[in-house]
Order: sequence, then C-alpha cells, then structure tokens
Amino acid sequence: MTKHFFLSMAVAILFVGGCKKDKDEALDSKVEQHNRDANTYKSELDQTDNDINDAIKDIPAFGKTGGTASSPLCGCTIDSSQIAQKILFFNFDGVTPCFSPSRTRSGQIKVQLTQGQYWSNVGSVLTLTFNNYKITRLSDNRSIQFNGTKTLQNINGNDWLGFLFGTKTLKYRERALNIAVKFDDGSQATWNSARITEWSYVPAETKIVFNASGDTTYNGVGNTDSWGTNRYGNSFVTFYNSAIVSNTYCGLWRPVSGKITHRLDRDFIITFGVDQQGNATPYACAYGFKINWEANNKTQEVILSY
Repeated sequence: MTKHFFLSMAVAILFVGGCKKDKDEALDSKVEQHNRDANTYKSELDQTDNDINDAIKDIPAFGKTGGTASSPLCGCTIDSSQIAQKILFFNFDGVTPCFSPSRTRSGQIKVQLTQGQYWSNVGSVLTLTFNNYKITRLSDNRSIQFNGTKTLQNINGNDWLGFLFGTKTLKYRERALNIAVKFDDGSQATWNSARITEWSYVPAETKIVFNASGDTTYNGVGNTDSWGTNRYGNSFVTFYNSAIVSNTYCGLWRPVSGKITHRLDRDFIITFGVDQQGNATPYACAYGFKINWEANNKTQEVILSY
C-alpha cells in the first residue's frame, strides 16, 4: 500500500488559537490542547497503519507474493518467529531519526491476522497491539505513547487492478477501544475510535479520493468517530455531520468537503472546503475550514486556511 493510503487527516479536528475571543482563557487553552492531542493521535496512528500495510505487502503469509519478513521500516526490525501463526512483532529502536519532521519511535507493535486467510481478502482483520509504542518529535522533544489494541477490517478486499482501473475501492473499518495514551508531561488519556475510510482512484484525473466517516453510535449520537477522556479528565465525543472528502490533487490534508462536531463542554462545528468568506468553495480546491460555536449567547465563527 502506498504512503498516500493512510496519510493523516491531520486537519480533521485541528483547533487553533483564532477562537480565543469571547471565551474563558483557561477553557480555551484546554480546548486547544485537546484538539492538538486529537490531531496527534489520529496522525500518528494513521502513519502507523500505512507503515504496517507497506511492511506486510511482501510477506507471503499475509497474502502477498515474494519478499521476506525483513523490515523495510525506518528504525525497526521485524521478529517473524511466529509467522506460522500469522504474527509479526515490529520492534522500534528508539534512536533512529525517521520521517519529516524528524522523530524517533520506540516500543513494539504486535501485528496478527486474526480473521481471514490473507489480509487482502474481504472481511479479513488485522489486530494491532501497542506495547509502550512511543513517538518522540525531535524538534521539541514532545512525545505520545500508546498501549492497547485496535483492529482494521478489510471491507472490500484489495483488488489492486480494479482499483487502478477505477472500478473498485479500498475500504477499511477501524476499531480502537480503551487505548491508553500518555503525553510527555506525564498526563494520560483514554481514546476510542470507530471509523470507516474508503479510497478510490479516478484514472482520467490521476487522483486518489479519500472519504472518512464515523462508524458507531455513542450516547445516542450517530456517526461517532471517537470518544473518551482527555488529558484533563474531561469526556469528549467527535462525530460526523457529513463525511470528510479529500483527494491527492488538492492534498489529502486539504478536504474539499465534510463537517464534524467536536463535543467538549459545548459543540465546536467544523466545516471543511470553504472559501475565504466561509462559503462552499466554487473552485476545485478549498481555501480552508470554518469553526462555529456558541459563546455569550451568540454564535461565534472563525474561518481558517489549511
């Protein structure tokens, strides 16, 4: 699977300082930090999904042809001693700088094909278990660490020829329950997520289209994507009002449409794919997104660029 296929939707729940007016400063600081945490959570685990898929694509036991279980990942070795049970252990050295911006990774990810004969088959499930899996950004030494288990289900199967001809899509269902998250200041959070991502290719335009939506109901709220308790001990829920859509022409991190609600003490509604006036963009690619929330009995709004 190419790197594009699990790129982070980093902007999906990004919240920046432009919303400080008409809000209590302490509350605003916590809201902003929570949204940065949510962004980091999504982006780092999406990157991990991409790396795992890239690593197993050449391992016959997982349904691909040719290759060995040697590690193609930066700063990582793969223990294939339990390959007969379709289990791999990704061990990160914690010292090798990787990616841009530069960061190191330590700890271990256990990857097991827990359903289906091969990962490429319809309905197959990968189970990823994080054991003190820690990512440290070298520019400021900020880190995030994961412990827990998540699953990826292959809904459509990997029909790569059909995908390249534009007749088939790649579709995955994610479930992560009670992921223990630890930050560099020692604070901790508990994260859950349930989403579906779908990828399609448009041959005439040589672009990949990405579509993401929430995939569960939580406390009566449908289309929920994530929920849990943040580093401040506050409950949160994020749900989709409409699916997020982006593409490789505009950039997968620059959605062309979609709307989500981020619920903390109040609702923060984020609309993607707008122009500088906050309207749906008349152009192929959008200027940015707008955020609406209630404060002082008034609807507040800010428009931000990607």
